Parts: sequence; C-alpha cells; structure tokens
Amino acid sequence: MQRDLHSIKEEIRTRSDIVDIISQYLRLKRSGKNWTGLCPFHDDKRPSFTVSQDKQNYKCWSCGEGGDVFKFIEKKENLEFIEALEFLARRAGITFERKGFSKEQASERERMYELNQIASKFYQERLAKSTDARDALAKRGILKETQEQFDIGYAPPDRGALTAHLHNTRADIELAIKLGIVRSRQPAGSGIYDTFCNRLMFPIHDINGRIVGFGGRAMGDDPAKYINSDQSPIFDKSRTLYGLCFARKKLSSNTPAVFVEGYIDVITTHQAGFQQCVATLGTSLTEDHARILVRYNPHVVICYDADSAGIKATMRGAEVWETLAIEDSKVLIARLPAGEDPDSMLLKGDTAGFQRAIDNAIPRVEFEMELIQQKHDLSMETGKDAALHELIPVLAKIDSMVDRDKYAIRIARLHPASTYDLSRAIREILADAAQIALKNGKSSPRAQGYPLTARTNQAPLNPPPNGMGYQPPSKESWGTWPNTNQVVRKGSNSNFPGSEGSYQNSLVRMPLPLLANTRLTGTEKAERELLRALLTAEWRLFILNRLKPEQLVSDLGREYFVLIARTTAETDGSINIPKLIHTVEQKEREPIDDPYAEEASEEYNSLPVGSELDVESEKNDPSKLSHFIRNVLEDSPFLVSNDKLSEASLNSLIIKLQKHWKDQARRELALVLQQAQEMPLEQRRAFIEQYHIKMREYSGSPLVKQE
Repeated sequence: MQRDLHSIKEEIRTRSDIVDIISQYLRLKRSGKNWTGLCPFHDDKRPSFTVSQDKQNYKCWSCGEGGDVFKFIEKKENLEFIEALEFLARRAGITFERKGFSKEQASERERMYELNQIASKFYQERLAKSTDARDALAKRGILKETQEQFDIGYAPPDRGALTAHLHNTRADIELAIKLGIVRSRQPAGSGIYDTFCNRLMFPIHDINGRIVGFGGRAMGDDPAKYINSDQSPIFDKSRTLYGLCFARKKLSSNTPAVFVEGYIDVITTHQAGFQQCVATLGTSLTEDHARILVRYNPHVVICYDADSAGIKATMRGAEVWETLAIEDSKVLIARLPAGEDPDSMLLKGDTAGFQRAIDNAIPRVEFEMELIQQKHDLSMETGKDAALHELIPVLAKIDSMVDRDKYAIRIARLHPASTYDLSRAIREILADAAQIALKNGKSSPRAQGYPLTARTNQAPLNPPPNGMGYQPPSKESWGTWPNTNQVVRKGSNSNFPGSEGSYQNSLVRMPLPLLANTRLTGTEKAERELLRALLTAEWRLFILNRLKPEQLVSDLGREYFVLIARTTAETDGSINIPKLIHTVEQKEREPIDDPYAEEASEEYNSLPVGSELDVESEKNDPSKLSHFIRNVLEDSPFLVSNDKLSEASLNSLIIKLQKHWKDQARRELALVLQQAQEMPLEQRRAFIEQYHIKMREYSGSPLVKQE
C-alpha cells in the first residue's frame, strides 16, 4: 500500500507541472529561470512569491510559505494530503482510489461537488424538455454551444422534482440541504422542497471548473429576479467570480479583466469573443473579489449598466479597487450609451461599439467629473458654480499632485477668474482642493507635518513635537549636531561640548547632513539601479534600447549614461570598470582653457593641509563624474551576480523614470503656461494650443488632425 501510494504520488507529480497548477490561482511572470507573482497566502502588494520550475517548488520570501505542488493544493483548497492527491490525480487523468475507504467515507467537500454535478445534470435534462426555457435563451441569442459550455439548465415549476431525483439516485439529502439546493419545510420534519423553481439555472464554477453553487433567473413573475445558492463550505459569494474559470486563460495574456453585471452579460460577452468578462454574484465588488482577480491581472475595466444603479455600483467598485494599493494596479470605467448594457448591445450585433467602450475606458476620477458636469447647465454661471463646488471635493480625493494639477487645468474654465486670468483660476481651485483634503484627513504625511514616511525613516510615524511641521534644512543648519549650534567640519579637531580630554579629541569629523537630505528618492534609487545594470553584459543593450538620456533624474546620471553608451565593451560584452573610472579621472585632471585657472590653482596650492579644499576633498567632490560613478557602484550586488536582475524588474525601473520625466515636463509646461498670461490674446491662444500639443506628446497620445 505504501509503495503503491508512493509510486502514484510520483506519477501525479510528474504529470502536474507546478507552474501550470499555480498559474490557475494567480498571475505569474517569468523572472530569469523562475516565476514570480503576488503571494496567495498573505496580503501581498509587491511580488514576493517565487515558483521554481526546475525544482518544482514554491517559496514566499515575505511570509515564509513554501513547499511542493501537493502542499500548495492543500493550503489553497483547504484539503488533507490524501484529498490533495485525489484532486491532482483527477486533474491529470490518473485513476486513484483510496484503499480501505468506502464511498460514504469520502470527504464531505468531494461529495458536495458530486451532488452539485448531479443537480446540474438534472437541470440540463429539464432544459432539453422545456420549450419555454429554450425559447427564452433563444431570445437572448444564447447558442446551444454556449449553453453547453456554461452548463445552463432549467429548474421546473414542480417544487419536488429535484428532491425526487436526489432520492432516486440515493444522494445525501442532508448534504443537499447544507448546499442549499433543497430546503426543509417548517416545522422540522414536514418534508423537503426544491430551492429553485421555474428558473433558468446558471451553475457557478470555481477556478478549476467544478460546480460550487447555482444562480437562478425567474421565468415568471417572481419578485426575486435572481437567487443564488446558500453559503456552504465550497461556496462563498464574496470570494467567487462568475465566469473566471473561462476567463482565466485570456487574463493570463495581459488582457485587462472586464467586470459586467450578471450571468447573462458574462455569457453573451464570452459568446461574442470577449472572454475577459467576469461578474460578481448578486453582491457589490468586494476587496476579496479584487484580490482574487488582481493575481491574474492588475488592470481592470468596470462595464456596468448605464442606469443610475449601474453607475452607483461602478463608483463603489472603482473605489474598492483603488483602495487595494497593489503595485501597478489600475481601474478604468467603460462608458456605455444611455439605457444600454453589454447584453443589449451585443444582442443588436454592436460588437464594435462594445469594443470601443472598453478601449476608451477612463479613470474613475475622470468618469465622476464627467457625470457631475453632465448634471449641470454649463452655459449658465449658476451651473458652472454648482458644478465647480462638486468637482473640487473630487479633486481633493486625488493623492497625486500631478493628477490633481492635470484635472484642475481641465475644469479651470468653470472658474469665474478664467476669463481674465487662467493661472489664477487653476491656483484657486488647487488651493480649495488642498484645504478640503486637509480637513478630510486625505493629505500626505509630509503635508500634515511629518518629516518623512515611516518606511523611509525605518521608524514609526509619530506626530512632530509641539505641533511643528517639517522644515527643510537651511544652509546655516547643514551639518549641525542636534540641539546645538556647533558645526563640525572636516579637518577641525573640535570636541563635543563637555568632552575635553576624551579620545574624541583626535577624531576628524565630516559635516553631518540631516537624514532627510542623505536619503535618495525612489526615482534616484531607480536611476542608480539602472546605471549599475548598464555595466553588465546581459542588460546593457536592453537598457540602452529602452531608455533615453533625458529621462534620467540627475545631470551626472545623464552624463554617465551617454559615457557608457559610447564606451566600447569588452569581449564578453561587459564594461571594464577600473579602466572607465581611470579614463574619467584623467579627463577631469586635464587643464581647462580658462584665463583665471592658473590664478585659482596658485590660490588652491597655498591652502594649509586639513582645510576644506584640500586634495582629499577635491577627490570626493560630488560634482565630479568619477565621484558619482563610485557612488553608483557602492555596495552593488550586481557586480558579483546578476541573479537579482530580471527583465520585469528593469522594465519597472524604466517605467518609473519615464513617468518621473513626463511629470516633470508637465510641471514645467504648466509653469510656462502661467507666465503666458501676460501675452496678447491672439499670441496667448496660439501658445496655449502649442502647450496642449506638447502635453499630448509627453503623454504619448497621438495628435488629432482637425478637418
């Protein structure tokens, strides 16, 4: 028995590739020879879950979970080891029977799946016998092939039809009651009746295609248009998405998921070729729904009905997705024509219109601002004022200052001051939004007076003392010891106050910059990671082909980038680092054609040793490229190994720099736009037109030619 079980286990392992199995539960991306993704066992916001195809195991470097394919199925499906073997054996098409166990002793979960399958087959048989049910599906344009794909059925009007069928098949009635497909009459012992009656039946599948519950749509005048199965050990509405098992393959190809409202919408969209569509089960989009779907794709489009209820559900769903704060996550909203839904559009054959709605989906903020402006008559001053008072609180909810500026420019025309001073209108809108954000507690930690974020300081984020906000260090305070006025400079043997005669007298101390000024920003860190990777043979051309010098953060970074691009690589494709630094230092020591250079050199040589401008200080001059290169290379693990470098990580760094470059360009253009207010009217109009063209260029949008 033990030897047979071991051989079966190894056969199952051989035919169950761990990457294939795990990719059914979350979205994996190749990273070198491994695969990475968001860990399904904890609230993961940055990919820390690694799957090794060579070793056939997984490991989360954040929460510590790890194991083989059997362990993963045990954890994810909440199964015992022997049940996980059954699960994977069934998936691999391997016959596996537990010796010594009768059918009655099989796990309750497995028997629940079997019971739902019996009920589904019964409903499908009744659909084949019901002309009315088939006609109802035909009016919806649902083809027979689609009915079979989604296992659509029909629950007859007889309240005891399914109950009788379960008795005939000797099914476990108590388990059927637990599943919610039949119910006990009250008082207890008065009999059993069917839960679903005279309804089109839509089986609900889990990610592996097993039926976990049912949704029923009324055929008659029942006030409850839709009803679902009760919660059970295998079915949780808040954690189940209808159609996900059919959408899974398309979502893995970097296609954003599309949320639609119900069963029919999912079925008709899949039939029309939009296999990325899914729906919740009679509930609003929950955080659990979002976390399940984000593991397949961090982008999502919400495409609910265009009525008032659909708009409210859209706004709720978008806000839920935004609160996840998952890296690279994004939610867009598709706008359908008034009175339309996906089913009605596709029933008319307007697949092109539905595709356009998805392609032209917009962010939630933009959607909300459009709705507000549509409510008011913007040709009247009163309408502009009313719209502006509703729009400014929407701006206040935007955390990104860049996005807030962008939308403020769009609605500035509604401000009374826009007719004579557009920049003033923008400033006042932004000021009002900032006040509302501060009042509602939506402002950033720095705006609230905190020095930096907890992550940067590596300490809890506590309010500043005495209610004082963060103040950047001045030139006078640079290098001062805390709570003193003493400045300790290189070369001076000054002591701490009260430390006369101590060993510290002999120490040479450098200026001590404040913590906030020694920390690199996120974009500066991204720049340095890419500049380090430029020295490697594997990634040098990859970065040079995707990044432009002007997209780097610092002037020295741009100079370094151009230098590497022009430096001849070694035979193995890498850059000779010592030779590079030596060449740069030689160039920096070359005499400058400056009439004052000789006089400055004599003055420099006359300085005493230990002064601030001594030779050592000259070598460590941060304005020199050689000093910058050494800083870039400092503590770099990539000089030893390329294990931590991957296409995904480098692309992420490149995107961060490109976004910073675009944002900086937009801010500069906006500043120039403010200065253009003093121009004559015609010149200002031409300038503003050029401004918008430039903005589109930075955002990557194509120019629209006017006919």
